[in-house]
Amino acid sequence: MGSLMARRKSSKRRRRTTTKLSLTGLAETLIIGSAATKMFFGVNLASFLTGVTTGSNAGTGFYPSQDGANQITLPELLGINAAGQWSASRVGGTYGANSSFNDAVMHNVRTNAMPAIATAVLVPIGFRWGKKIFRKPLSGVRKALKGSGVTV
Repeated sequence: MGSLMARRKSSKRRRRTTTKLSLTGLAETLIIGSAATKMFFGVNLASFLTGVTTGSNAGTGFYPSQDGANQITLPELLGINAAGQWSASRVGGTYGANSSFNDAVMHNVRTNAMPAIATAVLVPIGFRWGKKIFRKPLSGVRKALKGSGVTV
């Protein structure tokens, strides 16, 4: 009679995957992020981060606190003026005589909510559709980028 021994459990193979940068994922995120900053702050993502606005009361350029009460940028929130100097009295931004941060955000939400929500819903659908449609051309790009840590 043979000996009855318990079967040895084989360990699961761990699959090593590296974190890769997806260009399409990055583009999708930037578009949705830009729509969100437009909805809340009245400017796109690049303008929010840099403070350079277009079509404002003062024209195109770096005009914190002079670009209109409803255009809010990060330099304004940090208290940086047009000369690049920080001032404690400007932290949080300036919004005109009869306006506040909440008023500006609520105005931007009322004005830009529907386009931003539509963008947040339709962009992922469009990217998914585009990846399916352009699968063949993208495969060549993927092969060229293979090993670089960047995907499409």
